[in-house]
Amino acid sequence: MFRITLCLICLSGIAFGKGRISFHADPVTENGSFVGPKIFYEKNPTSLTTDISVVVMTGGIDDPIDKLGLSNLVGEMILRGTKKKNREKFQSDLERMGASLSANVSLDTIQFSGSVIKENTSKFLALLEEALLKPAFSEKDFFELKREVLNDIKHIKNSNTRLGGLAARLEMFKGTPLEKPVMGSKSTVEKITLEDIQKKYNNSFDRPKIIFAAAAPFPESDMTESFSRIWRQFPDGVKPTKRLIIPKVPEKPTLIVVHKPKTSTGSLFFAQAGITIQDPERYTLNTGNFSFGGEPLVSRLFKTIRGELGWTYAIGSSYASIGGLSNQQGLYTISSTPSMEFTSKTIFKTLEMWRSYVNEGLSSEEMDLAKDSLVNSYPFEFESAAKRVSHKLSSFLYSIPILTPEEFAEKIGAISNRKLKAALKEKQKSEGWLIALVADKDVIAKDLEEYQKEIPKEQRLTISRIYTPDELVN
Repeated sequence: MFRITLCLICLSGIAFGKGRISFHADPVTENGSFVGPKIFYEKNPTSLTTDISVVVMTGGIDDPIDKLGLSNLVGEMILRGTKKKNREKFQSDLERMGASLSANVSLDTIQFSGSVIKENTSKFLALLEEALLKPAFSEKDFFELKREVLNDIKHIKNSNTRLGGLAARLEMFKGTPLEKPVMGSKSTVEKITLEDIQKKYNNSFDRPKIIFAAAAPFPESDMTESFSRIWRQFPDGVKPTKRLIIPKVPEKPTLIVVHKPKTSTGSLFFAQAGITIQDPERYTLNTGNFSFGGEPLVSRLFKTIRGELGWTYAIGSSYASIGGLSNQQGLYTISSTPSMEFTSKTIFKTLEMWRSYVNEGLSSEEMDLAKDSLVNSYPFEFESAAKRVSHKLSSFLYSIPILTPEEFAEKIGAISNRKLKAALKEKQKSEGWLIALVADKDVIAKDLEEYQKEIPKEQRLTISRIYTPDELVN
């Protein structure tokens, strides 16, 4: 049996040596122009499957502000039939050859992922080639896809945890493509036309923006030949440009409420500016976050607010709440789901614990736990060819080094509490939080007033803005 997996962020061919992990992905060039594609490859002779990645370097951050969700629709439409095969025939052919194929869109990439048994590799590659180069862009399929996406957006109103994130994004990235998730909103998706899909495809699917990667049981030359044939059929184009958007962070805790009457369990979403994937302090901050709120069951937030106090069902923190780390500065978030009776208590306890973390860092036990856990789990990120390929592709896309386990252990081992506190002081805000709460506005206003009755009015945390679920998805 043989399976191909197309994964946008897959890389192959990592080799561990005494120095850094090395790989070769430079395209053949002539007078500064590309005459061959960027390809990452690793031969895995014992594998029954082949992992393949096709990355198009464009994503949600490139969408027009009034047509957010365009890149997402393009990625989906690519896989809804070709000029020779309608959607049903396309899917049927995939099933017959023991294959699957899907698209995933992020802020800066459209990624195609799939799998096939190895005996049908050539057939799969031919079908992939047809999908990428000759998509049908059927009007019928387009309207069906829009209806599906609009229904998905509509259902977000039923998810309190997603509504809190939408409210925070809207406040912190208002007026930019990041104010909505990559799937867009009701109003922006409704404006997208089939002509917009075709134009986006024509402007984005060109040679400088396309990358291939694979892990397979075949000679590298076989896969390189196939990828090169596909790549040469794309038109010339321009290299992708990086667009960076800075989040708007308040200077003091600012509360916004998504009003859902009679809500019994609230959803809290604390947000402030995060980091980029190239940030030199990312190792230090991620180590600290592991023990502060990043790792369930053992983190400080979980053990205190969930375990000891029992105020919330879940709580955690992350630097990747709007997607994995990338060139774009993301958000650092703390999220929890307290019962309404404990919502105000959870807000102020979270703020108190954050101040303590910023000022004091971790205890020696917490620091040791984080460092040991991260170092011991790191080698598993390279246990398969697909994972190794993924690291190599990310390294290329974001210009970051791939550390060997020895280098990683050395870097993590050098982190001290002093370094953590310095990084937190430089990168994070002690008081600058945007707090999005999904709750009944009247209930929470009364609860906040009662909780803060001993605090001078001018120092109290009050509701600065109220959204409805419809406002956030429209």
